[in-house]
Amino acid sequence: MRLAVVLAVFACTKSLAAPSASCAACHSEIYSPWKLSSMANSSGRIGTQRPAESFEKARFAHAGGGEYQVARSDGGYSMTFTQPPGVEGTRLLSWFVGSGRVGRSYLFSTDSFLFQAPVSYYSTGARWSVSPGFQRLRPVDLSRGVEPSCLRCHASGIRAIAGTQNQYEETPFTEAGVSCERCHGPGDTHIERMTARNPRAAQSPGIVQPAMLDPQRRDSVCAQCHLTGGARVARLNAKPYQAGQVLWDSVAVYVWSNAEAGAVAVTSHVERMEHSRCGKASGGKLWCASCHDPHGDPEAEKRPAHFRGRCQACHAAASCTETAAARAAASDDCTVCHMPKQPVFDSEHAVYTDHSIPRRPRNGSGERGTLLPFRGLEFAQRDRALALSTIAMTEPSARREAFELLRAAEAGNPADAAIAGQLAQFYDRLNAPAQALPLYERVVKMDPANTAAAVNLGTILIGKGDAERAMSLWRAALDRNPGLVSARMNLAVALLKTGDWENAKSQLDKVLIYDPGNATARELLAQANR
Repeated sequence: MRLAVVLAVFACTKSLAAPSASCAACHSEIYSPWKLSSMANSSGRIGTQRPAESFEKARFAHAGGGEYQVARSDGGYSMTFTQPPGVEGTRLLSWFVGSGRVGRSYLFSTDSFLFQAPVSYYSTGARWSVSPGFQRLRPVDLSRGVEPSCLRCHASGIRAIAGTQNQYEETPFTEAGVSCERCHGPGDTHIERMTARNPRAAQSPGIVQPAMLDPQRRDSVCAQCHLTGGARVARLNAKPYQAGQVLWDSVAVYVWSNAEAGAVAVTSHVERMEHSRCGKASGGKLWCASCHDPHGDPEAEKRPAHFRGRCQACHAAASCTETAAARAAASDDCTVCHMPKQPVFDSEHAVYTDHSIPRRPRNGSGERGTLLPFRGLEFAQRDRALALSTIAMTEPSARREAFELLRAAEAGNPADAAIAGQLAQFYDRLNAPAQALPLYERVVKMDPANTAAAVNLGTILIGKGDAERAMSLWRAALDRNPGLVSARMNLAVALLKTGDWENAKSQLDKVLIYDPGNATARELLAQANR
């Protein structure tokens, strides 16, 4: 088993200081349109969202051989799956992620652990298909755990169970969607000062107003979710980001040097706009709210005029050099030519707005270039080592530099668990268990919640004959995330070798909960039942 380390830092409060409804009494003119916006409806319990999905195209096949059917059901949507020969089952989808403008993904719970469904709804074409990232996985994969970092850009007040990867309270978040506090910071001080008519309130309202911040802090508010770059790395000993702070103090962000010419990604808005001619010419004045009102979306029929007005704040109407025929065809919609919808490389069946603001549409097939720190910021070499490590699997050219930087960083700070874990995985891939073993040992001691290190350490130990410790590590990892199929298969095989048939069969039965088509598990289970 080889698991990549995902590194990101966000504010992680179990509850909200002031839920968004607290803002409605004084800010109804903002709260009412926000409540209907994409931001406010980016997650929630199924049945509470708008717009509703269509079920006319709700049956589809996976390229690997499975088939899915989605239908309305009590308490959510039911997802039925079949896979030859004889594999079938149903899961209740309880939660959605995504506003529905482009599409939605769905979550289901198994024993209070949250998993991503392999089915998604795509608004273009009003159809259901395979979720992003599942296209090349096994036909029926029910094992992808939903970690808090996956939820925080879509929901607020994540209610994760400490010490686990993907276990949550019955309701996994305090507030659906992007709450007021995500952009304005904790609101309790503001409410106290304003309701008490504190004389200080006018000079110090106790709330973050993004438009009033300096460009670094202002842009950080949007970039916390809309700047993915090529890699994001949690900086060493950094505090979680909170609105009003500088994001890069918490997270080292690396972007591709040719970001504006490469393929569009789902959340590449900030870096593409940063590289655009408009972004460069504005001297830092152009930012997300120059065009977007975060408190509400323009009605569909008013969108062309809305964005044309934003463009004409800087560009005279007569300055467009496109032909009259092209302008007429676009119905004076500037975005048709200059911010066209493009397919994204990290999601099929979806298109997103190209924020590089090209003079003429591009095909997005250009080279991405090299990985550089965002805005030329200075980050530590350990941050670059981790950034390169995250892209090394798909970018072979990054592997040598990543490996050398990891070795140097580990020698300089052996207590850096993130560095030690990534270096151990490099040694693992180089088939050098003697070098990987002490690194994994150190990571597990420093960070018991690191299931990747625990599972990989167990694999090395079983090869050295230490089955007891290996099984202990795998059990601990499965307590944190029961969907780790490889770890559970390893545990089942080890139990079979010790003659513990009953516990082995129990583990194999659980494998089939998360990977119903696992042929090896089915074969071993059949042998154990003879």
